[in-house]
Amino acid sequence: MKTFTLAILPLALISAFSHAAEEKAVEQAEVDTVYVTAEKQLQQSLGVSRISKDDIDKRPVANDISEFVRTMPGVNLTGNTATGQRGNKRQIDLRGMGPENTLILIDGKPVNSRQSERISMRGERNTRGDSNWVPVEEIESITVLRGPAATRYGSGAMGGVVNIVTKKVSKEFKGQVNRYANQPQDSKEGATRRIGFNLSGPIIQDTLGFRIYGNLNKTDADAADINEGHGNDSAAGVEGVRNKDIAGRLQWKISPAQTLILDSSYSRQGNIYNGDTQNSNPPVRDKVALYNGLVNSKAETARLYRSAFSLTHDGAWEWGDTKNVISYERTINSHLPEGLAGGPEGSYTGLDFVQSRLKNLRFSSEANIPFKLGVDNVLTVGAEFTDSKLDDPASNTQGFKDQGKTDAFNGISATRGGKASQRYWAAYVEDNISVTDKTHLIPAIRFDHNSDSGSNWSPALNFSHQIGENWLVKGGVARAYKAPNLYQASSDFILYTRGQGCPLNAPNTVSCFYMGNSNLKPETSINKEIGLEFNKNGWQASATYFHNAYRNKIVIGENIIATSDIGNWLLQWENTPKATISGIEGNLVIPLHDTLKWSNNFTYMHKSEDYQGNPLSLVPKHTINSTLSWTPNERFDANLTFT
Repeated sequence: MKTFTLAILPLALISAFSHAAEEKAVEQAEVDTVYVTAEKQLQQSLGVSRISKDDIDKRPVANDISEFVRTMPGVNLTGNTATGQRGNKRQIDLRGMGPENTLILIDGKPVNSRQSERISMRGERNTRGDSNWVPVEEIESITVLRGPAATRYGSGAMGGVVNIVTKKVSKEFKGQVNRYANQPQDSKEGATRRIGFNLSGPIIQDTLGFRIYGNLNKTDADAADINEGHGNDSAAGVEGVRNKDIAGRLQWKISPAQTLILDSSYSRQGNIYNGDTQNSNPPVRDKVALYNGLVNSKAETARLYRSAFSLTHDGAWEWGDTKNVISYERTINSHLPEGLAGGPEGSYTGLDFVQSRLKNLRFSSEANIPFKLGVDNVLTVGAEFTDSKLDDPASNTQGFKDQGKTDAFNGISATRGGKASQRYWAAYVEDNISVTDKTHLIPAIRFDHNSDSGSNWSPALNFSHQIGENWLVKGGVARAYKAPNLYQASSDFILYTRGQGCPLNAPNTVSCFYMGNSNLKPETSINKEIGLEFNKNGWQASATYFHNAYRNKIVIGENIIATSDIGNWLLQWENTPKATISGIEGNLVIPLHDTLKWSNNFTYMHKSEDYQGNPLSLVPKHTINSTLSWTPNERFDANLTFT
């Protein structure tokens, strides 16, 4: 499908106030380290895209930054499978590895709220992901890392990483009130209204500062009949969302070499229902009134409440610099009860809200140490520890009774608890080696241990080499991994097929139960990329080939582990042998004039299939994003965009 969008100046009223008569054009520069760490060097890889505050200002998003991130090379918005489940809940997917393999960070700290959502039989969640917890006006930059450059971040980063960096504490007292609104051309598409504020400045000059922001945002749901007449009348459009956010930061400059930062935030997201179901199925007969009532009343069917707290210590010493972080994240997922069996799985079954609770406690420590051993080196050593706890009793209520018959599996209770937990820790070492002024090597190795899936080693090697003045060749190879999630590894989590979804060799008389498996291996991938970049007089061009050898992907298995007394089968989640993902991505920037620039990027997905030839996810074969930017002066700009 091709779309053409003319970016028109949105209805945005911005007012600002400041104790200073005029904001300085350039604030006093911070004292930066003069050496380049391995992480900074990796962020110059061809598989990395950077989105600045100016980029976001020129193309403001209606609600979720995924709207902007999807215009980067190698990025799509998809579900986690090729089945079309939760088709209107598309999330950031890097290089076709699926949203579950995209790690979202806020100021370098992982965000895990989507893991409070039950995972479906085929691997989907009823979630938009974790890309909408920071109001767009409070974002300083976004970095998208794909391929080998992302493996240093551990579990969940096999596809890549999206790091959302919020605005810093200001050196001068200032504030802003912002207002945004849009009205789509098609009245059946949801409109957006947003209002927010921020305040920042010193409490004690050069010693103690603060930042606070708030946000209210509502994007209406698309009309339930938006697809009428297009071959699939039962599938609704995109659900709406209500956002409420507030966050605060205290920054204490203990000394010229030490800074302590305390962050706290609270966010609420509510889904506005418009008829979407997990399998795009119409409601079952006895739920038609419930379905119609939810759609017509534009009711909220789920409310996620996320609280996050962190304490960060930055140190700059004679021998290097350090960063130590303690963070705590709590998510309460309050939602209408969902069916756990057969085709109606995921459809809403009642009006009494149920809750799941997810808690994540994390410690991390990192040091960057420059030294000379024949050539310049910057060694990075780090360690992490995370304790995750989930309590979701509503998703573990699947019993063994159906249509007047009751299954009995020896040793498995029909009444199970909803609690699951995992602990994992990691240590990593990487080195930025300046072999020459033109050649850099970054060897790295990471060790992870998960309380469910055991240990994993992730080695990596990235390189870059300057060829002449205008050409640069870059590449890398790394082993990435993802531990089984809290549902997949829990034997208390059971789903029922009612005959749909059994293995192909199952008799027609058999129904199947699927349960979690504590013996799952972690998913792994060997990520490789090689590319070439050209840069001269404003002209920029690059092309990168990537190849991911995906192993041990976790799917519903086919091996019978038990048979009930009435002949139905019990199976588990299992690891599949392999899958392959490969493609080409690139950029082309043409300076047409001092005030006119034409920017393009492309992605070609050559292969995305499992060992049986089935597609891994629904991603386009070809994607082109093109923007014509006109900037006649500092106060005016216009952009024509095409996808």
